[in-house]
Amino acid sequence: MGANPDNTDTTADGYSPLRGDGGVRRWRLVSPSSASLFIAALVAWLSYAVVPGNVDVTYLIVVCNRLLDGAQLYVDVIETNPPFSVWLYMPVALGERLTGVPAELLLSLGIPVFALASVALCARILGSVERFSAPRFAWLAPVTVAAVLYLFPGNFGQREQIGIIALLPWLALLIARHETPDFRSGSTLTRILAGIGAAVFVMIKPPFAVLALALPAFGLCFMRRSLRPLLTVETLLGAVITLAYLAVLALFYRAFFTDLMPMLAELYLPARKSILHGDLVRPVAGLLIIVGIAFAVARPGRIDRAAALLLLAALGYVPCYLWMGKGWDYQAMPIHMFGLLALCAQLWTLPPYRQWASTTRLAAAAGAFVVIGLVVSGAGQGILEASQKAELGRARDAVVSHVERPTVASIATRMQAAFPLTRMIEGRYQSRYASLWAVENAETMMEAAADSVDADRLETLRDNHIADAARELQQLRPDIILAGGSRETAGQTAISANVANVDALENYRVIYRNSAATIWLRSDLVASSAAAAD
Repeated sequence: MGANPDNTDTTADGYSPLRGDGGVRRWRLVSPSSASLFIAALVAWLSYAVVPGNVDVTYLIVVCNRLLDGAQLYVDVIETNPPFSVWLYMPVALGERLTGVPAELLLSLGIPVFALASVALCARILGSVERFSAPRFAWLAPVTVAAVLYLFPGNFGQREQIGIIALLPWLALLIARHETPDFRSGSTLTRILAGIGAAVFVMIKPPFAVLALALPAFGLCFMRRSLRPLLTVETLLGAVITLAYLAVLALFYRAFFTDLMPMLAELYLPARKSILHGDLVRPVAGLLIIVGIAFAVARPGRIDRAAALLLLAALGYVPCYLWMGKGWDYQAMPIHMFGLLALCAQLWTLPPYRQWASTTRLAAAAGAFVVIGLVVSGAGQGILEASQKAELGRARDAVVSHVERPTVASIATRMQAAFPLTRMIEGRYQSRYASLWAVENAETMMEAAADSVDADRLETLRDNHIADAARELQQLRPDIILAGGSRETAGQTAISANVANVDALENYRVIYRNSAATIWLRSDLVASSAAAAD
């Protein structure tokens, strides 16, 4: 009481609405809001004008266009993921058809807007909690926007990025509920939006992604000695939506289970990297380092409750990442993002710097080093991706100099440049498969086969896939065929040596090759373009 002799209301940072410093407070709120808008605008420009379209994202846009043209998923288009992965990109594919604006541009604008809306909703949720009402916490908004949009520029638009953005309000509600004695927080609309976001996150990577929600929810139950966090509107709504999605999948997409799942069980799921492989170890080790730093920063007190729940979300995604076993960096995005946000939440709760203990300063410096490392890594990835866009431009020029809006097929073992290039040349992709990944996986598994019987079985599967692709090429006679690049893999070597594939390529000529792809053009088009040039 003696600290406030005027008996005026004050916040934790000393602001009083009755002291005339409202202008300063508004400035403290306008600055982080402006920074968030600037970051979103910058990322929107970079993702469209500088960095080429991500191969997985452009592939799913191509799939959406094929479905809009009447193709049937898992029959005419073989996609290894459940249909929700395709549905995510249907709005931009439809938007392109309705407006003529490229789907990639709509996505480059839409995801930053989505991130701003999600972070704004989180700010509204957490702003109702007294300890988060101090203006310094407003700067968590641009930090979060930068983290979810910038850190992985080569993976902009990936499903995991969309899922992270969608899940943030659910996590914010969980944190806010922890701060109130009766667990109450958020309006009805807020809870509904958070529940939808939670369902989106889980449906992107079912079923193990649910652990990223279950671990913090059960963690809160343990902290508060109550099961009520499991019975909130947003959690129950997310569960209902997810179960309804699974029912739709079982009723209307039976081919996913009857035709695709056996193939995945034979050649996709077993092709996991060792749990000790560097690609799998690095994200998990990085998260453990962040956990250690967060606890060190908190000493001698306990780790902040918000940071603890975010760390539990990151740790909950680790089993999903290890089970997939591919080690692709975009699959580790939830681990990186939730861990980084937990570290930031912990740092934001610290008192002024002059009050820090020496161990806190060392731990905070280590945390800053981690953040700077992620930022520099993101910048380096962006530069690399920009150089790849220039290479794609040269490949596009080679194609359009011979044919406009060609039909396209692929016999490459990886998607690589196939789908960004297909979009750049306004091509119409015709192959059932995105790539002959099954051939590459079969080759890898043959090397590790336990006996000759297993190796022979895998070799038969490999040859059958190559023969199927060759038959498809002979039936479709596409204008362009994309094959593996100059860096040969075992799978590409098997495809090139297969007689059926050699016969299918007899009437095609190579017009361009780089490290990622070889472009074959139908011979009659080569002749006609040469005649036109003369």
